[in-house]
Amino acid sequence: MDAGGGGGGGAARNSGAGDTVLQRTSRAGAQRELTAGESAACGAAAGLVARAVVSPLDVVKITLQLETGRRGGGGVAACAARILRTEGARGFFKGNLAAEYLYLTYGAAQFVAFRGVEALLRRVPGVPRAAQSFVGGAAAGAIATAATYPLDLLRTRFAAQDLARRVHPSIAAAVRRIYADEGARGFYRGLWPACLQIMPYMGIVFGSYDALAAAYAWLRRRGPLRADSRLARALDASQDAVLGAAAAVVGKTCVYPLDLVRKRLQIQGPLLPRYARGAVPAYSGVGDALVRIVRSEGPRALFRGLTPALVKAAPTSATIFFVFGQTRDLVLALRP
Repeated sequence: MDAGGGGGGGAARNSGAGDTVLQRTSRAGAQRELTAGESAACGAAAGLVARAVVSPLDVVKITLQLETGRRGGGGVAACAARILRTEGARGFFKGNLAAEYLYLTYGAAQFVAFRGVEALLRRVPGVPRAAQSFVGGAAAGAIATAATYPLDLLRTRFAAQDLARRVHPSIAAAVRRIYADEGARGFYRGLWPACLQIMPYMGIVFGSYDALAAAYAWLRRRGPLRADSRLARALDASQDAVLGAAAAVVGKTCVYPLDLVRKRLQIQGPLLPRYARGAVPAYSGVGDALVRIVRSEGPRALFRGLTPALVKAAPTSATIFFVFGQTRDLVLALRP
């Protein structure tokens, strides 16, 4: 279940059928697990690298999510072309500083929370591994989302503004303006659908990851991959990335409508007409947004931007699990 690196090599992967994303079995058969501080450091590193990979896709996805009307503003290519034409290459990196802070803190909080919840559930008799992974992932997602939500809102608002007519010139100015106009609650607009979305999403991602990893471990022990072939070694090296990408695609598709509603709620407030070319109406909450989007734009509008979301989710999750796996293995290898 390794991504390669210093966690024990192929022998550890083959023997570690009980490993999770936080654990690895050494060549001697001893199972080692990251501490809370190590989980935070590995998660932060994974988040930073992942954000650098997917910034342009994130801006395209948010732009499409904020399009209105039954036809929206065109597909992924049309949206990307419009951003490039009207704002230049810089338009694909709007809100990138806030997003970097978000991914760094979210990555750290997510893996620390997952470690704590999963460790707690292991002490409860009769809880199966699949339930531990799902509940741990769901709780980790909710905790990390609540802890970092203001940064997520800032990222969305920066991505929704036009560079030629900026609403906020800097993060500090945005914080001051939001607090003055909307109070502290303004930083948490859309938090409820965010938690509704992230809990099943991260539960599915971590649960799918561990299930797929267990299946891979079985194939390495008994199936067609048990021979120490070149294919097996190549799969070992990329395992964390492949499993993370597959888990993200499954999870994102299941919860995408709530992600779209969250983005639209995040730009509500007195400056709403200045975001997304003034096209997004005012909503009173999650239910109102869902009903009005379906009525005025059709059910398909709930999945507007899904393609770039999946294209983004797969490499993001692949990068997060891969970088986390590499740093995890390095940390465990450097331990006495």
